[in-house]
Amino acid sequence: MNRPQESSSIASRRGTTGLQRYLITAVLVRLADEGARVGLVLLALERTKSAAVGGLLVAVLLVPQVVAAPAIGLLTDRARQPRWVLTISVAGFAASLAAVASLLGRVPLPVVVAILLLGGCCGPSLTGGLTSQLPTLISESSLPRAFGADSLTYNVSGIAGPALAAVVAGAAGAGIATFALAGAAAAGALVLATLPIPLHHRSHGQQRASLTAGFRALLGHRVLGTVTASSTVGQLGLGALPIVAAVLASRQHQPAATGWLMTAIAVGALIGSLLWTWRPVQPAHTPLTVMIALLATGAPLAVAAATTSSLTLTALLFGIAGIAVGPFTGAMFTTRKLYAPDEVQAQVFTISAGLRLTMAAAGAAIGGALAGLPSPTQLIFVASAPLLAGGLGALALRSWAVRTRTLELHM
Repeated sequence: MNRPQESSSIASRRGTTGLQRYLITAVLVRLADEGARVGLVLLALERTKSAAVGGLLVAVLLVPQVVAAPAIGLLTDRARQPRWVLTISVAGFAASLAAVASLLGRVPLPVVVAILLLGGCCGPSLTGGLTSQLPTLISESSLPRAFGADSLTYNVSGIAGPALAAVVAGAAGAGIATFALAGAAAAGALVLATLPIPLHHRSHGQQRASLTAGFRALLGHRVLGTVTASSTVGQLGLGALPIVAAVLASRQHQPAATGWLMTAIAVGALIGSLLWTWRPVQPAHTPLTVMIALLATGAPLAVAAATTSSLTLTALLFGIAGIAVGPFTGAMFTTRKLYAPDEVQAQVFTISAGLRLTMAAAGAAIGGALAGLPSPTQLIFVASAPLLAGGLGALALRSWAVRTRTLELHM
């Protein structure tokens, strides 16, 4: 008599266990990813006495992720068991960090660069590739809240990863710190190998997705394309924010305050992710939520342009801007799942993550180029990207909704 209830209870427990393992995996691998951006710089300074080499290593780790994103997504979508594609890729990332920790300063630099290049190609599995598999572990009704929990892993890793790298490097050396990050990624790969990701089943004669299928999905669906374009453009300003914060703090003769300003953003994002996880919006409303969150991110940063004389007030506004990042991320992930075709889910997630990473890098470059301008002008640039992206995106969504309703009335 109670078998249906028992089956539902078992499924619920499996979903909870799967989500817990997923979150452990996500924190471990993303902690390694975020920490490596600091650890590699510290390692280069320790072994080669060159910050330029450190910058090169970070670039070599990040840039290939953009190029490799479609391929990683394609392999994940095509694999009968996606878990093994992701596990091998994460293990490759861990191995590359460990190899660099062993070899930098002891072998020619091009050898180290080549090894790290391979690790960078594995990077998309740690972000979009992993997130794309979250919907397979839980029920559809729980998905918005689960995406909020996933965004928390980015926030926690963004704070803890660099801190771990810096603390361990200070206590035991940058080589040990890089090995520790590699160990975190390797541990994440082990937990990832146990995730109950279901097999991909394809009907006879079903076409296999191509390398360009993810791009076609992004370009072919108006809502998905609009959200992707807006979230990418918004990243231009946020990519410049660390540079702008460093210049602002230096001009106030408090260079150490750079860390506090960026921590304020990270803590705000953590609070926002908790709020989203507690009370996510309905999936149908997530595209507009992305636009509102972009506007809510940009507005406090624009106000901060008038408060540059007070680092305390600027940090408060940075924190308020960060709160919108949590709902933005949860809504963006939910929108991707809602509108991306099942056969290209991983491609859509990895390509979108790669586009945002590219735009953040471009923003950092522009931020450096604008470093000589007044701090308020720099902050206006930072704020203008999410404000413009959110405003135009909201107008595009409204236009598409009005056109759709008009067509329905005439049918």
